[in-house]
Amino acid sequence: MASVAHDGTNHGTNDGAVLPYGEYRFRLLVEAIRDYAIFMLNPEGRILTWNAGAERIKGYVAAEVVGKHFSILYPQEAARSGKPEMELEIARREGRCEDEGWRVRKDGSQFWANVVITALRDEEGRLYGFGKVTRDLTERKRIEDALVQSAKQLEEENNYRIEAERAAREAEASLRDLSQRLLRLQDDERRRLGRELHDSVGQLLIAAKMSLALAGEAGGRNWRTRASDCDLILERAIREVRTVSYLFHPPMLEELGLTAAVESYVQGFQERSGIQIDLQAAADFGRLSGDVELVLFRVLQESLTNVHRHSGSSRAQVRLSLEYQTAILEVRDWGKGAPPEALQLGSSGAHGVGLRGMSERMRHLDGNLEVLSSERGTTVRARVPLRTSASEDLNSSAAVSGA
Repeated sequence: MASVAHDGTNHGTNDGAVLPYGEYRFRLLVEAIRDYAIFMLNPEGRILTWNAGAERIKGYVAAEVVGKHFSILYPQEAARSGKPEMELEIARREGRCEDEGWRVRKDGSQFWANVVITALRDEEGRLYGFGKVTRDLTERKRIEDALVQSAKQLEEENNYRIEAERAAREAEASLRDLSQRLLRLQDDERRRLGRELHDSVGQLLIAAKMSLALAGEAGGRNWRTRASDCDLILERAIREVRTVSYLFHPPMLEELGLTAAVESYVQGFQERSGIQIDLQAAADFGRLSGDVELVLFRVLQESLTNVHRHSGSSRAQVRLSLEYQTAILEVRDWGKGAPPEALQLGSSGAHGVGLRGMSERMRHLDGNLEVLSSERGTTVRARVPLRTSASEDLNSSAAVSGA
């Protein structure tokens, strides 16, 4: 500390230098400031002075740092990379260097600092040192980082909201599309039921009515013959009603399982169509969940119906098997095959309606439907993983559509 003379002219320092009174008072002011670390460096970067603010911010007392290189105030990584020397070079070349970054205290803790290094030159322009002013901006940095983090989180939440809204719109559109397709399937199946009843039961009942009318006109002479004809016709009508009822909801499927229901259906199908069916069911193909059994049975019905109506094949093969926790139903024929446009699962042709319905039902169970067709025949292969159904409403949907 400099000594103060009473005449107010010149004042000496502890190192023997004599300072003008104004410069001496300025040095006293700098040494007393506590909010800023203000100190001088020699041209090589060694610390020459150390004020109270530097002691408070950095934790060193003057005796611990004066004479040492100011790189001790930087984190080790920055010091090793040559950042202190680079800042001095910028200040030497441009007159000043300003930087914000991490600095280190005596106890090893780091703080965020704003640093200004100014080159000090004499009247002839010769560099005699540097002035360095450091402010502790850790609190401001913490607030800024918190704001940045909040903005980032807000952006992420906004993006998540936008994505959720988009997904909800897509799900809603998909649900509407699915509902429309299920309604179309229901209408298709109702039309098919109407045709079945009109072409079989309806014709038989008309024939029975006509036979009764003729019997009434003939009187007693041909009554027994007409009554016998009506009895046969009505017996056929009853069988047709039972067949149609079985097709829409086979009771054997619930009572004995898929294998027994398939065996019974294949036997009846052979009798009605004249097509020879080779049925191969794995010995370990036991009971499956109700929704899986029902869907696979519907696929079998639709596939054999297509064989009868479209393939022209005199024989077919049905295979039931289990592979890697997957139930597999395969229906194959050796007919003329289906045209490529009919194999599109979204098509509305004679084949397409049934294929679309089978595909929709398989998708409800996380399964898949594969249709391969050529001039040598067609193979329909349905695969369903043996786990909980993906749709709790599958049974009701399948029962309503009746496919």
